[in-house]
This record gives sequence, structure tokens and C-alpha cells, in this order.
Amino acid sequence: MADIKYQEQADAFQYDLSNLIHRYREEFDLTDYTIAGLLDFAKLSVLTETDEIIFDPDPTEDQEDSEASSDIP
Repeated sequence: MADIKYQEQADAFQYDLSNLIHRYREEFDLTDYTIAGLLDFAKLSVLTETDEIIFDPDPTEDQEDSEASSDIP
């Protein structure tokens, strides 16, 4: 793979990614927003070098905690 120029590697990745997105649009009922969200998650996974969920799945839990602590005199 090292013999392939960087731009050719990037082009190959973009081509494969485009084909994958097109295939999923054709074979599944995913909306464009869902696909974009999943791509964004993949982007964050690459940039942070993790596959873990990096957000709180229940944001209301933090709100309840902060509201309860604001009631304390």
C-alpha cells in the first residue's frame, strides 16, 4: 500500500465510502439525517481514536441533578 500515492489512497477511500452510502440508501430505509449522523459519529470516533459513545444517553438525568442541587440553601 505504501507504493500508492496519498491522493490515490484518499480517492479510493472516498470512492468506497460513496459506494457504501449509495448501497445503504438503496437497500435500507435509512434517512439522509440518520446516515449523516452515523457518518458524524464515525468522524468523531476517528478524531478521538475511540469507538465508545462519547455523549450522555440520558441528558435529563444531569438536569434533574442540577435542579435538585439548586434547591439546597
